[in-house]
Parts: sequence; C-alpha cells; structure tokens
Amino acid sequence: MKDETSIFGAKPERLDRLVFEALDQPEPEEQANPTASLGAVLEQLGGQIGRYKLLNVLGEGGMGIVYLAEQKHPVRRWVALKIIKPGMDSKRVIARFEAERQALALLDHPNIAHVYDAGTTENGRPYFVMEFVKGLSITEHCDRHKLTIEDRLNLFRQVCLAVHHAHQKGIIHRDIKPSNILVSLQDDQALPKIIDFGVAKALAQPLTERTLVTEQGQLFGTPEYMSPEQADMANEDIDTRSDIYSLGVLLYVLLTGVLPFDSTTFREGGIEHIRQVIRETDPKTPSTRLTNLGDEAQKVAEKRRTEAAALAKCLHRELEWIPLKAMRKERSERYRSASEFADDIDNYLIGVPLIAGPPSTVYRLKKFVRRNRALVTGIAAVLAVLVAGIIVSTIFAMRAKRQANIAQAVADFLSDDLIASVDPTKAKSREVTIHSFLDSASQSLNGRFEDKPLVEARIRRTLGWTYRGLNQYKIAELHLERSLQIYQEELGDEHPDTLQCMSSLGWVYHDQGLLEDTERIITKTLELKRRVYGEKHPDTLNSMLHLAVLYMDLGRYDGAEQLLLEVIETRRQTHVEQDNVIITTMAHLALVYKTQGRYEEAEQLLVKTLKSAVKAWGEDGAWTIFYTGYLAGVYKAQGRYEEAEQLYDKTLD
Repeated sequence: MKDETSIFGAKPERLDRLVFEALDQPEPEEQANPTASLGAVLEQLGGQIGRYKLLNVLGEGGMGIVYLAEQKHPVRRWVALKIIKPGMDSKRVIARFEAERQALALLDHPNIAHVYDAGTTENGRPYFVMEFVKGLSITEHCDRHKLTIEDRLNLFRQVCLAVHHAHQKGIIHRDIKPSNILVSLQDDQALPKIIDFGVAKALAQPLTERTLVTEQGQLFGTPEYMSPEQADMANEDIDTRSDIYSLGVLLYVLLTGVLPFDSTTFREGGIEHIRQVIRETDPKTPSTRLTNLGDEAQKVAEKRRTEAAALAKCLHRELEWIPLKAMRKERSERYRSASEFADDIDNYLIGVPLIAGPPSTVYRLKKFVRRNRALVTGIAAVLAVLVAGIIVSTIFAMRAKRQANIAQAVADFLSDDLIASVDPTKAKSREVTIHSFLDSASQSLNGRFEDKPLVEARIRRTLGWTYRGLNQYKIAELHLERSLQIYQEELGDEHPDTLQCMSSLGWVYHDQGLLEDTERIITKTLELKRRVYGEKHPDTLNSMLHLAVLYMDLGRYDGAEQLLLEVIETRRQTHVEQDNVIITTMAHLALVYKTQGRYEEAEQLLVKTLKSAVKAWGEDGAWTIFYTGYLAGVYKAQGRYEEAEQLYDKTLD
C-alpha cells in the first residue's frame, strides 16, 4: 500500500496528529502511560494480531490507532484494523471502544463500513476489524471531481439514508463530519460510506456491560459539527436529532465550501466560547457566507462547475432553507428524521414544495404554477385587461403630449397584438398561460417599435417587472436591461423613467443573488436620486431602504443600521410615526438588531413599531400581524418561550 493512498478522509502523512476530542484524553491517574504517537506503538508493522498482518498505519485518533492489515484466510483481503492505543486502555476508554465495536456490528447498510471481526490482543487490548474503504472524504471527493450542486445533493442523500438506518438500529453517530464519510468509486459510481462510530450511543439497548459516561467539562465530538444540545455538557438527553444537526453542517459545507462558523475565530476562546457560539449564535445563510468570501467565492464556484454569482443565486432562498432547518437551535424545529431530511433533498431536486420552506399559501402556489403552467388558463387575459386599463387611465393623467402618445401606443399594442392572443375565438390554442402570454408579448416586440423606442422601453419595463413576479429573473433582467439602455440613450440618466427602471433592475439582480451588480446599480441610483429629487423624496428613501436590505444580506450590519436610521430621521421631519415608510424601516432596523444579537434593542423597537402599525392598519392588518411574528422571534431568541408562544398563537389566529 503506497503512502500517498488517501484513506479515512486524509493522507497518512497528514494524520500524525490527535483529533480535537477532549473526552479522549486520559484521566489524571492514567497519565503515567501517555498516549503513544504513530512512531511508538506496541504493534510492529509486519506483525500479527490474530489472523491479520499489519501493513501500514492509516490514522490515529484520540482513542485508537487504525492499521491497514492483510487477511489471508478464509478469504484474502485488505481490512482496516482499529485497536486501542497504548496507555489509553482505562476502563472508561475500553467501555467506549466496546460500544463502538458492538454498534458497528448492528449495522448492515451499503453506505456504512462493515464490521468483519473483533477480539483482543495477547495483552488484552480490544480491537475490531472493519471494511477497508479506499477513498476520499466526501468534501475532498466532491471538490476533486468538481461535482455540481445536484450531484452533491444526490451523494448527500445517500448519507442521510445510511444515518437513518443507524438510527433505526438505535445508534447515534455523534461525530458526523467529512473525514468520517469516505467516498470510493465502484464501476464509475460514487459510493459514500460512513466510518468510525467511535462516539456512538445506544438508544434502545446497552451496548456493553461496562459503564459509559460522558464526563463533566469535556466535549464529546467535533465542535464545528456539534449540535447545541451536545455542546451543553449538562444535557445528557442526546437523541437522533443531534445527528440531523451535524448533517446540516455537512450539507452547508458541501454547498458553500466553508463551515458556518470560521474555525479560527470559533476556537480562539476555548471550550466555553465554543459552547456559547454553538448554543446561541445563528449561522449566516449559505448565500451570505459565500458572498462574504470575496475572491475565494469564485474558487468555490469553480469546484461546483459554475460562477460565483450563479452559485449565490442557486443557494439563495429555497436551497439554503434545507441546511438551516437541520441546524435549528431547537431540535424540535429540525427534520424529524434523517429520512425526512433525504426526502426534502428529493423535493428540491424535483421542484415540489419543501418541508423546510415557509408553509405559506403564496409559496405553495408559486411551486404549483411552476409545475402546472397549463392550468392557469385565462389569467393572462385578466392581466392584459388590467394592464391596459391602467395605461388607458394614465392617458388622462398625463399632460405631456409625448407621454400621452407613448401611453396610447402601449395601449394599442396590448389591444391589437396581445389581447387577441388570449381570445379563444382568435388564438391558435384555447389554452393560454401567463407565461405564454408574456412570451407572446416579448416576441411581438422584436422590431415593432424601431421608430418609437420609448414605447418599447415602457413595454419592456412592464414585462420585466411581471416576469420578476413569476420568478423568471433572467428573462426579467434582459427586458429591464434593454429598457434601461433605451431610457439612458433617449432621456439620460436623471429622467424619472430611467431612475425607476434602474431601481427595478436592481431588485432583479438582488433576486438572483448578484449582489455586486445590485450594489453597483443601487448605489448609482441613490446618488442620482439624491441629486435629482433631494434627500427627503420617497423615491430616494426607497433606494436607501433597498441598499440597507442589501447590506443586511452582505452581513454589513453597521452600514444597514446607518442607512435605516437616516431614513427614519429624514421621514420623521415631515411625517407622523404612523407613516408606512417609518413603520417598515423600523421593522427592518429591528431585524438588524436581532441578527446581531442585540435583542433588547430589537424588542424595544418592535414594541414601538407594533403600536404605530396598530394605529395605521388596525390589530388585524396584515403588516401588524407580520411584525407581531417578528417580536415573537425576538422573544424566542431570548429564551422567553411563553411570551413567544402567545404571540405566535395570535398571528396564527
């Protein structure tokens, strides 16, 4: 076996170090025989343990040493032989080792390494023999082969099902991480296998007659992948949902290439700091974490065969809901099982509503429309009539002759070209959808208004915003970019139509996760609006609000706070507290405070916001109810669960 062979998640030359597991260190009275390093073990390479010949050292953990060994009978094969390290054979460690050996013996799944044999050496040190997995850790495999997001999800789904099998057998892994999931290639197919149940726990039955205790003051597992309840040393009630959390972290890494919390700062403050972060700090969304990587984001994207902007768009919203649900602080809010986790991966891949998605009617309706466009027949006709009605009404409000002519041309276009396309007596097909209606409008535009560019710009601006409402962001982007180009050429940068189009395009960039493009265009729009309209104009304040929301997504909370405070102060100079803009901005500012862990400030601001919202819209107003949910979230983050429950009940009613 060559030294460069990658096994157990790393190369042998990289494994000459201890795993970060404080529990694996010997107790004070046991330190007379310190843990041996790889170069000072009792077993000699080339020697025998039972019927197994030791060939090479594969790795060393806090508790055991893993050898590559050769078995010659009754079958000839290479195996991985794990044995307690010299000096670690205390009653406590032997109890853990026996638990690991018997836990693996209970499991029979193609994605879990098989246990072949177990026994003790001549000097009484336990060992067990397991399947030799020649492969890379799951993260190394995905990056080396540049697997797409879809391929990574399919691979991860297999891991979830293997963990579910272990849970059904009453076994919790409690140390799920990339190096404990190896991927090998069999017939050109990637096959992940989970190894090392060294910190497994039995749910339904005792695995050994020896006492197995988690001692006070020690962390049991790998901190970066550890659940809040596992980090809470006073909590002995660890169940399968702890593995769900670790799987969520693993998926986060597979998607973004980085951990939810930076390892360097994460470990700087010692065990107490680690425990506090795990239990109290919410991770940034994967799309935000990726964007904050700067130039590294492109390298991450290349390993997923895409561009950084496209990857951020892919992660934004739906996909990032999945790992974030698995990583909820409250385990009751995570997936109920690893199989349910796997099911939600399937849901995402086939485009049906996610378990992790917000259970709103709007969300489910969007998913339904995407999968059943043919069933929205007739809606396009209503849309056309409404848009035409708005434009006809606008004619009477316009005093400028040029604007009136533009509006009339738009109305004629809708009436003569598009409404006919949804008239069952004239259309080629009786089945019309919103999508087909908009596509027809787009096609009809080509070359139609070469002598009336402003008419084309107006129509494209309307089409772009409508496509955005259908989540067809790329098509919306094309229409709005062309509309903006025309406005800039015909009217200049400072015309109101140009500025409105720029704002719309900024939102479409934002929807796609193109945060650099969003910042560029919104910053320019805000600069122009300040010059054209002044600081107090509603359009100026709207752009400030948009830029603040962008800063929140980028994790630049100081900048977001400064902008939001400026909007509130400016608006208060001319409006009362019940003003819609003031209320909305205060709610956003409260979210900034909550995200930063400034819960008291968030609470005070939301209480004030709700009072204004009740006066403006009443207790049953939609936004009043929405902000009530915000306040409930702050109470929940503070651990004030009874108060949070009351408000959540109120919003549900």
